[in-house]
Amino acid sequence: MAKYLLFLLTAALHAAVIRGVVVENQSGKPLARALVVLQPVAGTAGPGLSTRTNTSGAFEFPPVSGGTYLVSASRAGFAPAQYGQKQFKSSGTPVTLGDADVTALDFRLKRFGAITGTIEDENEVGLPDLEVAAYRDTRPPKIASKAKADDRGVYRIQGLEPGVYLVRTLPKIHEDGGYLPTFCRETQSVDQAQTVEVALDEDTGHVNVKPAPGRLLTLEGRVYVSPPRPVTLTLVSEMGRETRIVTDTFEFQALAPGPYELIAQTADNWAAYQPISLERDQSGVGISLSRMGPVRFQFLDSKGGQPVDPATVRLLARHKDLAGEEAARPLKLVNGMAPLGPGRWELAVVPSPAWYVSAFEGYSGSQTVSTRVRPDGWNDFVAHGYGGQGRFTLSASPGSVHGTVKGAGGDPVGGVPVFLEPRDPELQRPMEIRGTRTDTRGQYQFPGLAPGEYRLLATFEYRSPDAAILDAAGARTVKVEEGRDVPQDLDLYVIR
Repeated sequence: MAKYLLFLLTAALHAAVIRGVVVENQSGKPLARALVVLQPVAGTAGPGLSTRTNTSGAFEFPPVSGGTYLVSASRAGFAPAQYGQKQFKSSGTPVTLGDADVTALDFRLKRFGAITGTIEDENEVGLPDLEVAAYRDTRPPKIASKAKADDRGVYRIQGLEPGVYLVRTLPKIHEDGGYLPTFCRETQSVDQAQTVEVALDEDTGHVNVKPAPGRLLTLEGRVYVSPPRPVTLTLVSEMGRETRIVTDTFEFQALAPGPYELIAQTADNWAAYQPISLERDQSGVGISLSRMGPVRFQFLDSKGGQPVDPATVRLLARHKDLAGEEAARPLKLVNGMAPLGPGRWELAVVPSPAWYVSAFEGYSGSQTVSTRVRPDGWNDFVAHGYGGQGRFTLSASPGSVHGTVKGAGGDPVGGVPVFLEPRDPELQRPMEIRGTRTDTRGQYQFPGLAPGEYRLLATFEYRSPDAAILDAAGARTVKVEEGRDVPQDLDLYVIR
């Protein structure tokens, strides 16, 4: 027993210790029960750990191996923070420790931003109980949060990340009629709406909205499925989705005129899709569900056209509608098949070190899908609900890029984010930007790349840069050829 205790004591003397405190940014008061996470950078032997702060806002991790770590802190109501962040959009910088080092880290958490204002009638008198929403200024806009006006018409939309938003009242029926959904600046048009800038630890105030009086519409109908059972029915517009469970008739009230989509699906894969242009009250709308025919997926080797085992390929799908793309989900293939509900979809094969997608063809009924996109990204597919086929051609000779990220003094930088963007000026839409981090030796690698042109950027300045940021930062361009590993060292980009 004595030898065991001596061993533990010796181990502790040769281990690193990370401790610190988490406080509220504006007041400096300690934040109890904040979650602090320790993540080792690749090449560090230490484990990933998490802990909570005590009532004094203090935390301490058990002793860990020396190495390079990323440390972050979060608590409900506050924006999460990574140690070493310059600002919210930046990435944290790693902490490097020797085997016996002790370091103390301080986190100052900022509260999420908020938008405040008043919902007013034509006489600038507050309207109570109207709902108002904040949308990300995208096309289509994406809802971020919403709130309800109090008895004086005053509202506060909280929990917002920094950025640009649009504020819009939601439709409301009242005694004499209704209020149409209206953006700030008294317009129903997204393109004419006033934008609102939000920052952390601040309320952006006096964002007042006067909803336009108008007639709101009703959509009524019935779902048909035999035998009758619960149906998940979703009504979609460019401003969001409304979902409910029905077994027979349905009714959606307080709708603004415009285009909609109705999507119906059961748990056992019966489904229906119907676009609707709503210009007046509609009743008697029938939604007939049918069993979803499975889509058969093929994965073929580009050399000889031999089948590739679907079990070795991970396929993602995301549904598209008027409100934009839903979150991607993996498709579970059974005998190479999976059901897809009727509507528009995007399909992608997860990048693999062993393969890249060189071609895609999709068939649904008599319709062939053909768009100007790179097949190694998201591919369009229209499902009609009665089956179809998606064929991916895979090449076993992917390219790759690797290199070392160096700082101003020429030394390797560990734990730095590296971003890679596929480039093709003829694409109908941009490709998604991939990211990784360098290991403790400052080395990075992107395997499984299709031939083509790419841009690379290594920086702590951003967590998720877009194409415009890569332009401004002078991202390095590299050409990847099939079956070749391209060496490309990078300089750490820093905003001066």
